Amino acid sequence: MKGYIHKLESMGTLDGPGVRAVVFASGCPLRCIYCHNPDTWERSGGEPVDAKELAERIIRLYPYIKRGGVTFSGGEPCVQAEFFSELARLLKQGGLHIALDTSGAILNGATLELLGLVDLVLLDVKFTSEDDYLRYTGGTLSATLEFLSVLEERKLPTWIRHVVVPGINDTDGDIRRLGELLSPYSCIEKIELLPFRKLCLEKYGALGIPFPLRDTPEMNEARLSELEKALK
Repeated sequence: MKGYIHKLESMGTLDGPGVRAVVFASGCPLRCIYCHNPDTWERSGGEPVDAKELAERIIRLYPYIKRGGVTFSGGEPCVQAEFFSELARLLKQGGLHIALDTSGAILNGATLELLGLVDLVLLDVKFTSEDDYLRYTGGTLSATLEFLSVLEERKLPTWIRHVVVPGINDTDGDIRRLGELLSPYSCIEKIELLPFRKLCLEKYGALGIPFPLRDTPEMNEARLSELEKALK
């Protein structure tokens, strides 16, 4: 089966436990205001690759990732859930730990099949209200929460990721609402607050796309530490 990927990162350390191979999928239904990878929005812009061929490339990294694993990221991997299910089956034969990094925006039969093959989900909960979700991502909070409810039903280990942007979702109240929203779910092992950064400016420039947050300051690390305390 063919899929479309943006790139394969061989030694990732930020996308799940341990050292990992990270497969960045092409294609995403959202347009997040702070997106760092606008070059992954369109599936057709990726490199076409066969699942078996990609699995062989990843398995060659086994000596380095055997205590970590593989993460499917993006873009949005669930746009190509059938492809990533096949890839997961091939990698499982080698005993590799599989993580899925997703926005939770797509939930269908193919996604459910993929969830049955992964060991960990990194779920992006982007905002805490429907108005903000629509305004800043084009998606819905309800879709992400429905996805999270499936993870809860399946008792699938979950890490929550939440990007904090100055002037948009960086108050103590914003973060407390996040904690309250997530408190009913026992599948959540941890919540990561990620600082807004602007390392993507060159990508937007090269694509001729204006970056909506060009004039927004990056997130202050000291302030992020305070918000982590408010979350706890």
